[in-house]
Amino acid sequence: MTLGDIIRVEDAKTYVAKIPPDAKKERIGSFIKIKKDDGLIVGVIKNITNSIREDLIPYISPELQAKYAPFNEDFRNSYYFIHGLGIIRNGIVKYDIDSPPDVRDNVEMLNNEELKSFHSMNGKPCIAYFHSNSDALSQDVLITMADQVEAQCPECRAMFALVRKYIKRNL
Repeated sequence: MTLGDIIRVEDAKTYVAKIPPDAKKERIGSFIKIKKDDGLIVGVIKNITNSIREDLIPYISPELQAKYAPFNEDFRNSYYFIHGLGIIRNGIVKYDIDSPPDVRDNVEMLNNEELKSFHSMNGKPCIAYFHSNSDALSQDVLITMADQVEAQCPECRAMFALVRKYIKRNL
């Protein structure tokens, strides 16, 4: 299921995706993937913004909008702000991004198997990216991420209790 398309790449780890008007919006802190030729970029939704093109609305009455602005029947715009976490390439996880996505690349939800794969290294659970990205992500996003990973790795419940405690105390 496509969540949206990349419309802006600010740097190697920061992207903006436009959400189609009819799409169901995912929550902040959800893990996403962007398919590249040589693997997947894994990221997280760090914010959502909703706006309306106010510059056109006062000038066109609701009855005439379809006639004079048919390309803009829905003036609402919604965007995901995405923070890249790492790459899965040929089954190897790398918690760094060496090549950002391109404009128009599709953004999709990371499935449970990919989430588990991204959070394991040498067969053991791993969240090595967590500390290095904690400054770029809000406390709520980090806690939501921890909850999702814990749901897929229930054997790590004690570790995630400590992670949540650290987040709440230090961030």
